[in-house]
Amino acid sequence: MTVAERYLELGLRLGRHEPELVDSYYGPEELRQRVEDEPLHEPARLAADAAELLAELDDDPWLAAQTRALETTARTLAGEELPYAEEVELTYGIRPRWTDERQFERGHELIDEALPGAGDLAVRYARWFEEAAVPGAAVEQAVDTAMAIVRERTRETIGLPGGEQIELRIVTGERWFGYAHYLGGYRTRISVNTDLSFPSAELLWFSGHEGYPGHHTQRVWQEVDLVRGEGRLDATMELLWAPDAVIAEGVAEAGPELVVDGDAHRELAERLRPHGVDYDAAVCERVAQARRLLYAVSANVAILLHERAASREEAWDYAKRWSLQPDDRVDKMLANAEERRSRGYVHTYIEGKRLCHAWVAGDPVRYRRLLTARLRPADLSSAAA
Repeated sequence: MTVAERYLELGLRLGRHEPELVDSYYGPEELRQRVEDEPLHEPARLAADAAELLAELDDDPWLAAQTRALETTARTLAGEELPYAEEVELTYGIRPRWTDERQFERGHELIDEALPGAGDLAVRYARWFEEAAVPGAAVEQAVDTAMAIVRERTRETIGLPGGEQIELRIVTGERWFGYAHYLGGYRTRISVNTDLSFPSAELLWFSGHEGYPGHHTQRVWQEVDLVRGEGRLDATMELLWAPDAVIAEGVAEAGPELVVDGDAHRELAERLRPHGVDYDAAVCERVAQARRLLYAVSANVAILLHERAASREEAWDYAKRWSLQPDDRVDKMLANAEERRSRGYVHTYIEGKRLCHAWVAGDPVRYRRLLTARLRPADLSSAAA
């Protein structure tokens, strides 16, 4: 059995213990079926298997980092308790980083400028969430419209292979807001969770993050270049709890910067008008910028809960103060921090954005290279220093 096949088996076996671990798999069906049919392997045995495989991967740093993450997951499943920062580093190849609140203060200033008026800023922001929410019946059409804009721009700026396609699905009852599940064959199913209202300012960024030039675009090019082009079997499995997730979320956060600008917001307003969706391009552009600055509040909340032993009430108050969001969205943020099995995943967005933004440096050619370069977070660190 090849090293790649052993890696796939290890990931799929651990995925039977933790269904969230394997984000997507489109490798050999017989390998998947064999793992599903066999008796469940104990986590301690899987940790030993990971350690054995890891010892053979000196010449493949990327695969070694992925395997070390699987070993860490197996160890914790076997009952080992690791300090929060160590668990995050072993799993994702990054250290949890506290974001200075001055960044959030700047976000508050931008929201204040975008939503002028008397009264408390949080109250004005909450009112905006109500007034600028995409009507429930129009969410799918609005997302599809925004997706078409960023798709056109991605084709021109980054490039897209022929035959790629996205399937949109509206869901409820999930912890996340959106999720892109790669199906193989250049296809992605993107789910939109409508438990909370969809802020209109998020339409372009959501579409860029999940679709073009974010998750879908990266997975499609990986299938083209790595799986079909180089025959890399290991690239047919995407792990959520691994260093590659940092790159994936960084790509999805840095990518929209290349295709979303003021013109894109104005074009979206024009395209949404026939569908009865009122979209204030100027306000949405500024609020979207502010929300990106406030996104790291969730990572600070995770550090408060898991490393600084803050109470839930203390973490909730912190999230409320700095995110400015309505209570139901703060509740969702806390639930995500508390219930996510891999406690450090939230840092993949913040650190991934920081690393990939610095490495790409606004260059679409470098971005396209990053999509399939198989780099680890450590490989990008010098650019972000």
